[in-house]
Amino acid sequence: MALVAGCNTSGNTGGAGAIDEKLGAKVVQGGCPSVQLRDGTAYIRRYARGGEDDPQKIVYQASITDTTRQCSITGSQMNITVVAAGHVAAGPAGGAGVVKMPIRVAVVENGTNNVIYSELTQFETSLPEGAPTAQFLFNDSNINIPISASRSVRVFVGFDEGPPKRS
Repeated sequence: MALVAGCNTSGNTGGAGAIDEKLGAKVVQGGCPSVQLRDGTAYIRRYARGGEDDPQKIVYQASITDTTRQCSITGSQMNITVVAAGHVAAGPAGGAGVVKMPIRVAVVENGTNNVIYSELTQFETSLPEGAPTAQFLFNDSNINIPISASRSVRVFVGFDEGPPKRS
């Protein structure tokens, strides 16, 4: 949960970052790109088969309520760990058990559609027996970009249901 509190650093704060004794790498403070949610990606609702838009057929609904990131430097690469926290709730057609949520992390160059990194994860969390809601904590620590790109990118996280269905 410490990651959700913010971009964590330790040690001397001179220059662009400090040496983190646990990571053994320089932790970036000023150049760590912020995490953003694109419109329409902070919330997801899943319906039982054939029940789209029927409130009684909702299996679960989930929302991302907070995001953060942590950056470290190794050589000429910046590693970014993206964290998203949220809530999931069972709907009338759902209940206790494993819930799979499609969460995408993408790194895009500012002013272009050039995607540097994109990963879709079928993130699993559980709704416990007798509890209709739960919190979740998703993280992706596999993002590596050149340090030179760190100030010219946008980092996005959100639910990704794929392309819209054709009518």
